[in-house]
Amino acid sequence: MKMKTGFAATLLALMSAGPVSAACDALSRVAEATNGGNEALARQIAAGDTPGCSAEDKAMVNRVAALASFNRIVAAVGQGANLVDFETELETIRTSNAAPWQVFDALGDINRDRRNYEAAARFYQLALEDASNEVLTPGWMAPDEKYIVRLDHMATEMRLAAPRPVKLAMRGACKVSYRGVSLKKKATPVRYVFGTAEFTPEGLESANDLSECLKSVKPKFITLIGHTDPVGAAQANRILSLERAEALAEYLVTEGYAGELKTIGKGEDEPFKADDASAYDEETLNQMNRRVEVDVEN
Repeated sequence: MKMKTGFAATLLALMSAGPVSAACDALSRVAEATNGGNEALARQIAAGDTPGCSAEDKAMVNRVAALASFNRIVAAVGQGANLVDFETELETIRTSNAAPWQVFDALGDINRDRRNYEAAARFYQLALEDASNEVLTPGWMAPDEKYIVRLDHMATEMRLAAPRPVKLAMRGACKVSYRGVSLKKKATPVRYVFGTAEFTPEGLESANDLSECLKSVKPKFITLIGHTDPVGAAQANRILSLERAEALAEYLVTEGYAGELKTIGKGEDEPFKADDASAYDEETLNQMNRRVEVDVEN
C-alpha cells in the first residue's frame, strides 16, 4: 500500500519550520534533530530530562520525536515499502500518547485497505480531532484546508461503510468547524428496516449519537436530507427517503432538539461519492447510499 504522496511532501516541507521555545531547550533540540533526520537523537531527547519545560512543552517534545519516526516511515514508503509493514510501530507511537494526527491518518489508511471500516472510521476521526487541537498541533504541523476536508470525508465514508455504528466524535464534543474550516454537513448511517422508516437497533444507536452531537453543537436550524440506494422505483425511493428523514426528525425532537428543522427526500438521485468506488462491492456501495445527511446552520 502506498502512502498519499501529497501528504508525505507536505509533512517533510513543514518540518523545516519546527517549534522554538527559549524556556524549553529540549523542544528546540528535538526539532533540530528531527529536521536533520536524526531520529535516534530525537528519541533520546524525548526520553531524557526536560528542565525548563512546561507539561505542554514536554508533550510537544514527545510529538516532535514521534514525527521523527514518522518521517522515516514516510521516506521508506516513498521508496516503495508497504505502509502496512509499519503498523506495529505506528501502533506503538499511538499508544505512547505522543501520536500526532499523521499517525492516526496512516492507521486509517491501513484499516481501510483491509476493510476494517469501523477501525478506519475511528482513526480518521481521531486524526481530524487531533489536527484541530491548536495547542498540540500548531500551524506548522497542521494539515491544510483541503486535507482537513479529506479527513472529514474519509471518516464519513468509513462510518457509512462500517457494519456497526461509529460515533461522530471520538474525543469530547462534536464540532462543525475545524481550524476555521466549515464541515457543517454530517452524513449519518442511520439504518432502517428494509423498505420502511423504522430504525434498526443499529439505526437507533446512530440516531442517538446524532442527537448527542446536536446537543453539543446547539444549532438553531438543521436540514435532514434522506437518501436511498437505487434498488426499487425512483419515485418510491424518493417518498421513502423523505419518510426516513421525517422519522429521524421526530426522534431528534423527542430527544430534546429545540431548533428549527426541515426535511428533504432525495431518494436515489444523489449517491454518496466514495473516494474510490472500485474498492467496494455493490452491497457496500448501496449501504453508503442509504444515509441521512444533516446540514447544520448556526
